Amino acid sequence: MRSRTLLIGAISGVAVLVLLLPQPERAQALNCVGTPTGQAVDVPNLTLPQLDVAKRIVATAKGMAITKRGAIIGLQVARQESTFDATVVVGRATGAFQQIAPGPANAYVGYDRTDPGMSAKGFFTVLLSRVPDYDSDPRSNADIGQVVQASGAGAAKYAPWQPLAESLAGVLYDGTAAMTCAAGQSGPTSIRTDGVDVELPQTAGITGSVKAPTPEAAKVLAAALSWLGTPYAWGGGTTAGPSRGIRDGGVADAHGDFAKVGFDCSGLVLYAYGQVGVSLPHSSQVQRSGGGTVVPWSAALPGDLLFYGAVVHHVTIFLGVVGGVPYMVEAPQSGDVVKVSPVRTGGDFRSEAVRPIPGEGPDEHA
Repeated sequence: MRSRTLLIGAISGVAVLVLLLPQPERAQALNCVGTPTGQAVDVPNLTLPQLDVAKRIVATAKGMAITKRGAIIGLQVARQESTFDATVVVGRATGAFQQIAPGPANAYVGYDRTDPGMSAKGFFTVLLSRVPDYDSDPRSNADIGQVVQASGAGAAKYAPWQPLAESLAGVLYDGTAAMTCAAGQSGPTSIRTDGVDVELPQTAGITGSVKAPTPEAAKVLAAALSWLGTPYAWGGGTTAGPSRGIRDGGVADAHGDFAKVGFDCSGLVLYAYGQVGVSLPHSSQVQRSGGGTVVPWSAALPGDLLFYGAVVHHVTIFLGVVGGVPYMVEAPQSGDVVKVSPVRTGGDFRSEAVRPIPGEGPDEHA
């Protein structure tokens, strides 16, 4: 099917947002370049559904007479909290802004929190209440977003998304910038490696680098990191990249995984290891039982596989220790995306690791 150009929405001013429809069986992702401040800014992994949520947030901001800065703050927060996914639910936290009812002064009740326009209204209502002079407030956008959200993760999580939010607002709010988006899969993005050193991309949510035990393990980590932000799709993932999910008759179907192109947990693992010629099955249970050498968690090295469940139901790739915290790369669950997460050592975590590639190195996290 030939790609065709589509003009999305009526955009005021001189700006034009041009999208090329993705090919079938490809993740609906766009790599966008905007120029809100005179310098090109890359906007990675922007999908058509994400764009729609961003448009709804900005439209709500304009309808409430929220300034452009306020709209940018809202976009930053929504990108961090949900990757612009209005349907995501994590415990009681729901929607694009991950709101927990009733919220400050009951601001998050009386509406469907999975509706991006309504949840944006809730966010901007709290913004006006808690930071009425937000447009002239000398604090950073991230700090103001933190005042609204009171997130346990802190303001620093919102800061990396300001260039993206400015690019979007430059087009969607007042048309002062141009953004061109070319279709493709949600990755892979380029990950910088130097021997055994792997530089963490901005989308990891943490800064720095990790040191793998071998160059092959470094390539595995880089392969997994290159698809951050890609949708979870149950049954998705091959050695070639993300693939269309399948039906499970339950949770995955409720999230529409069968219509998504992405990875599930073991699909991400088999893809990453496939890039260095290691063949692994598309099954977390079999990856545990036959994936390689089993070592204690205290001796795990970057690139090792970590598992959850007495009967294994989840697998991740150990990324390493950054700032004293052990991290992993994972495709967590339906409704989520490939991401970097702290290693969850409680609950049904199996205090062991599987090493598909033999390697040597210091114990960095004992």
